[in-house]
Amino acid sequence: MMNYLRGTYKVLEEEWQKSARSIGLTQAEQHVLWIVQLEKEATITKIATIGLWDVSTVMQVITRLKQKGLITLIKKSSDRRVSYAVLTEKGKEKHEESKQFSYKLYEYLESFGDNSNENRQFVENLVKFHRELNQHFHGSEFIDWTEQTAKTMNKG
Repeated sequence: MMNYLRGTYKVLEEEWQKSARSIGLTQAEQHVLWIVQLEKEATITKIATIGLWDVSTVMQVITRLKQKGLITLIKKSSDRRVSYAVLTEKGKEKHEESKQFSYKLYEYLESFGDNSNENRQFVENLVKFHRELNQHFHGSEFIDWTEQTAKTMNKG
């Protein structure tokens, strides 16, 4: 089972890396770009929690994205201690560009679920399993954010 999970992860990781490279970003930079776009403005801690990184890793990625002109950090007058990452216009354009890539793994799961009612039920159970697995290891904040952003993306 562990090898099957790793094999599936490798397919997703390779596709995600290819997608990011095609627009001149690393996988982590693209991921941060998406998190910030979905949040509109996000603290470094929030990005770390959602992206499953250490704060120091997020700071390195944010620094690179700032150098590329894709993100800026702002402070609110209500609390000058906290910095928020916000996409620049160039960052919004890069995010739009990143939406053009499709993922074969996702397409496979969609087509597998479309083949029969039994397959559809299997995919639904697979999603429930992954939700519970992530709930156990990453907690409610990660699950809540994932489900909320999925709803937001499905509306758009």
